[in-house]
Amino acid sequence: MKRFLVPLTVIFCVCNTACSVPQHRIYPEHTHIKNTNLSVTDILHNDFDIVKRMLYLLGKATYCLENGKPVSKGNFQDLIKIISEFSDKHHQEKEDKVLFPALKVKNDGEKKDFLGRLLMEHVSARDAIRNLTSALVNFDQGKKARRKIAKIAHSYIKQMEKHIEMEEKILFPWINKVLTADEQAMFIKKFEDMEKEDIANGVHEKYSAMIEMLEKQLEISMGNVQTL
Repeated sequence: MKRFLVPLTVIFCVCNTACSVPQHRIYPEHTHIKNTNLSVTDILHNDFDIVKRMLYLLGKATYCLENGKPVSKGNFQDLIKIISEFSDKHHQEKEDKVLFPALKVKNDGEKKDFLGRLLMEHVSARDAIRNLTSALVNFDQGKKARRKIAKIAHSYIKQMEKHIEMEEKILFPWINKVLTADEQAMFIKKFEDMEKEDIANGVHEKYSAMIEMLEKQLEISMGNVQTL
């Protein structure tokens, strides 16, 4: 698991930003811990690093679509495929199937309603991706069809950015506060078990290569434009 997480963090650093990745990155909620080893939230943060990079690329593709710059239906389909893989499978499944059911009863259920809200946002995000996939069927049907695609993409990006911020600022610090070391180890083991098959089959390397290709293609399409 660690072999995959650290290299991917390097790949998905935001353009024009210097990227230095220690073995275990220190996030704000870890600053009070003297010796931070890999934690549940480190893994979830790393998932989000990938999702954020894909949202950034989806924003670029949408900009190209709206401004007559070269972008293909295949570009959007590849973006959706990777977003679904890392957001739905590698991140949301960890929370929906493993983490949240256990957290609901922590501290007498103090975050039960909040966790329920996050679960509903996961459902809404998956619905948005399905809507975007459906809209792409009409990619070549003119400006109206493309405006619909762009509208759904913008809405999804905004929705996910808000969701990620909520988890990083509220959920993750709370997780680090309430989970014991043994519980951390148990969840990390379960996360690793969920990804064993994909790692063995080279799925992560495949998507890493796809992302690098999309980055190059969209940079060329954007030309000299620096901001979206």
